[in-house]
Amino acid sequence: MRINEEPGDRGSAEDLVLRRLVGEVWVDVYRFGGMGVVDFGEMISWPLGDSGEVSTGSGFAVHAQCPFRIVRHGKVLLGSDDLVRVQGGGDRLRYDRGADALREFLSREAPRVLSVDRAPEGDLRITLDHGIRIDVLPTGSEEESWRFLVRCGEHVTFPPTD
Repeated sequence: MRINEEPGDRGSAEDLVLRRLVGEVWVDVYRFGGMGVVDFGEMISWPLGDSGEVSTGSGFAVHAQCPFRIVRHGKVLLGSDDLVRVQGGGDRLRYDRGADALREFLSREAPRVLSVDRAPEGDLRITLDHGIRIDVLPTGSEEESWRFLVRCGEHVTFPPTD
């Protein structure tokens, strides 16, 4: 179901949060443990508790802990299977090499989010310009599969958490 097609339809609270991603620029891709992360929007800073330390990051992020892929013009550029395959010797994964290439592309092209689609069973599709699509495809029934977060604000998870 496309969540940004009907301007007069307010949609669910989760759809309204996801809709905020439309128009944002994709700025980074990396891994955190066994999770794929894609960042969108301008960099912001926020305090870390009462310590006086400050953290910095993108305004929006998707954390995928389930199968996912990044596709451009029908070719998979990076996906969750790349998180488990070592590239050559050492501890660099195929994912690391693919993320490096994508970051190089992002620094030149700055693709913007055109639409966000979410299926009832949790599939999340983010379509960007330059022929890019990010598909997040949950296959588990109980553990959190993905999270969309607005830094220092709302978040949407699948499956939903109370």
